[in-house]
Amino acid sequence: MIAEGDKTFYTATMARVYADQGRYDAAARIYRYLLERTPDRIDLKKALDGVLSRMPEAPVQWKDVSDVLERWVVLMLRFNALRRVQKIRISPDVRGV
Repeated sequence: MIAEGDKTFYTATMARVYADQGRYDAAARIYRYLLERTPDRIDLKKALDGVLSRMPEAPVQWKDVSDVLERWVVLMLRFNALRRVQKIRISPDVRGV
C-alpha cells in the first residue's frame, strides 16, 4: 500500500499495475487522486469505473450494522443532550415567582 503522504507513484500507470495485481482499492485511490487534479480526463473516469466494478461489495449485513450503529450514536447524543437540559435549574427570579 502506498503511504498516505507519498504521492510519488500516483500515475495512471501505477494505478493500472495495482489493478492488474488485484489491488483495486489502491488503484481506485490513485484514480480518484488523479481525477481531482484533472477532472476532464475521460480515460481516468473509465478506468476508475472499471476498477470499481471489479471491487467486491460489502456484505449486505454490514450495511445493516452500520445503519443500526449510526442510529444508536444519534440516540445516545440526543439522550446526553436531554440529560444536560434536565440538570439546568431555573432560578426563582426567572420563573417570575
